[in-house]
Amino acid sequence: MKSIALKDIGFFQGLSPAELSAVKTCLHEKSFEKGESLFYEGDACERVFFVQSGKVKIFRTASSGREQILEVLDLGDTCACNPGVETWSCMSSAIAMTDCRVWFFSRRDYTRLVKTNSQITQTLNRLFAKRLCHFSSLIEEVSLNGVKKRLVKFILDMQNDQASHNGSKGTITIDFTREEIAQRIGSARETVARYLHQLKRSKLIEINPHDIIILNKDGLEKMLL
Repeated sequence: MKSIALKDIGFFQGLSPAELSAVKTCLHEKSFEKGESLFYEGDACERVFFVQSGKVKIFRTASSGREQILEVLDLGDTCACNPGVETWSCMSSAIAMTDCRVWFFSRRDYTRLVKTNSQITQTLNRLFAKRLCHFSSLIEEVSLNGVKKRLVKFILDMQNDQASHNGSKGTITIDFTREEIAQRIGSARETVARYLHQLKRSKLIEINPHDIIILNKDGLEKMLL
């Protein structure tokens, strides 16, 4: 399983060796098995996590019981939130999508670090701005686009992301179950399965147990127009 070194986590880049050493003294490490919860919506926010290896999904649950995935945290990502007060309730839940290891600060150490280090404060502001843009796009997609378009966009976004990391041009590895894809795009598992097979019948994609092969990227992109 891939992992990341502390010095390579974007949140801490720009810190001096002495500052990074001070950060290490406050960090703790913990492992979670796939499906294990890191925290629940409404819990008191007692720890701030950084993903060392594996993946973690951040989600909210509607009154109907349906989950909406807000983010998927990958290597080096963090659930870092409001540092302004030492008592804070989690606005979402987090579950390990794979076996994973994380580093974490206590809430008190995290608050103190942000308040005393201007570099961390600037990084946190950029993180919040990026997260706001992501959530704005998510709201737009769920409220304005149909499920089929959201699914196509999900496939293309995953392909573009994987291509930027490993050069893959046509095949994308799917680490999500049908249920998790549905949670990601705000739909039902049955609807996602139906549209995937429609795309397959249209010869736009091929579906294998753990990956999707894009047969006609131009055709998929035209569906988003």
